[in-house]
Amino acid sequence: MNVVRSAGGGGPGNNYKFENENATIIPTVRRPTCSIAELMRKTNFSKEEIRHLYRRFKQDCPSGEVSKTHFTTIFSTLFPGGECFRYSTFVFRNIDRTNLGYIRFEDLIATLSILIHGSVEDRLSWIFDLYDLNKDGMLTKSELSQIVASIFQLMVPVGKLNFTSIAIAIEERTDHLFRNWDRSRTGFINKEDFLQYCLQDEMIQRSIDVLHTNIYL
Repeated sequence: MNVVRSAGGGGPGNNYKFENENATIIPTVRRPTCSIAELMRKTNFSKEEIRHLYRRFKQDCPSGEVSKTHFTTIFSTLFPGGECFRYSTFVFRNIDRTNLGYIRFEDLIATLSILIHGSVEDRLSWIFDLYDLNKDGMLTKSELSQIVASIFQLMVPVGKLNFTSIAIAIEERTDHLFRNWDRSRTGFINKEDFLQYCLQDEMIQRSIDVLHTNIYL
């Protein structure tokens, strides 16, 4: 048998706990790696806001981390009629910038800081990073097609999918966006071209403002 821990002091009275002797397994709780002061410096949240957000985070994620499965489950409540796995996976990767395989509180609050308090350019930059699936700084037509397809899956109820018409719509939408964003006609979109196009489009800026006012934890 394997000893998992010992209890008591030295001497002949030592007692040992074994796996089959009512050993209590305490789940690991991951705590933030940054202090509140550090989080305040890195974000635009106040001490009170950070404490409030952390309480909410701990209510939903007592372990102190969000797995991809848990994140997808939470995301699915926002789009109950659609298929959210692909899009939620893309969002998860964009929040988990250190590729740990889970989201920490400090990862989440950094993202919220950008999307709530960041400038329009900051938020557009985050969106570009979301679309840039392999994170190489360039958006290809294939990546854009995957993003567009995942958004269609979010918005269109699964039971009403007409795969032929949806495939055509995805292709048309991808072609239209790629033509507009690939300003240098290089066959890929860099962040500079993406930002330049979006920042001069008032409709896109209004959409970003709507995103700003509707984000909550």
